[in-house]
Amino acid sequence: MRWRTRATPPCCGTRPPSRRSSPSSARCREGTAGTRQGEIAMGARDGAFDHGPASGEVLILHGFTDLLAPDMRVRLMASLSPEEEARRRAFAFPRDRDLFLLAHAVKRLALGRCLGVDPQDLAFARDPSGKPFLAGPFLAGPSQAGAGPGFSLSHSGTAVAVAIAGTPLVGVDVEAHVREVPLEAMAMIMADAEVADLSAAGAAARPRAFAYWTLREAFAKAVGLGLSLPPNDVSFQLAGSGPAGQEAPAVAHLAGHLGAAGDWHLHQCDLGPDYLLAAAVRAPCPVVWRLMPMERFLAGTTP
Repeated sequence: MRWRTRATPPCCGTRPPSRRSSPSSARCREGTAGTRQGEIAMGARDGAFDHGPASGEVLILHGFTDLLAPDMRVRLMASLSPEEEARRRAFAFPRDRDLFLLAHAVKRLALGRCLGVDPQDLAFARDPSGKPFLAGPFLAGPSQAGAGPGFSLSHSGTAVAVAIAGTPLVGVDVEAHVREVPLEAMAMIMADAEVADLSAAGAAARPRAFAYWTLREAFAKAVGLGLSLPPNDVSFQLAGSGPAGQEAPAVAHLAGHLGAAGDWHLHQCDLGPDYLLAAAVRAPCPVVWRLMPMERFLAGTTP
């Protein structure tokens, strides 16, 4: 199969273990699509929101818009800034308004709790590439890496994910499995090594392409480049691949201006049967991925 014809495109702190929650809808990917999947493992854990992410932790809050009962909707709307509420109202369709509400309200509530401040006191700005960051006294822009928590938002279908880390270099992506993106279109944004892997994958090509796609989206968000990230500046190795059959996905190659490949940590898991989540963070030490359903987080926040 011809995949594409493409020109070059335009330290670690510790925390007490969290209490285990009831089984979550998030399930870690222990291998590539079509292989065994297990409960949250590989350093990822699901627990009560008793603190923000420690150094070396990434907190991922995940949920679905069906949790927006009338009282919850009112409660979350109260946490938005006037500018965010105006943006929410500007969406033509209720589904899009709900996705925006859940993502941005949970972002504010989680960051407020991490920092011990009123969520409405938080201010946000964007860097020249459009990547959002905490502003004001909690500045966490790329020029102030480590000065405050970084965050990333994603949504697809009815699913929403919010990632928070101690560095601004964090990204998350969630995608619906039913999204029918042609393989040739996905290959256009992939590295040559990834395209070669897909060409040899046979029937497994589509799920592998989907895994590459979400990892690349998460990484591109983390570095603030989005679709402007040149395909061959980074390539990924999927979980279960490589000579060692590593349990987690990894950065296989990285252009020098993006740092050292070994400083990047990746995570990928299914959110129920219909969605795939990927996250990326740059950290100089091993990372603990801390996953939590939004319902559990919201149950522990005060109205």
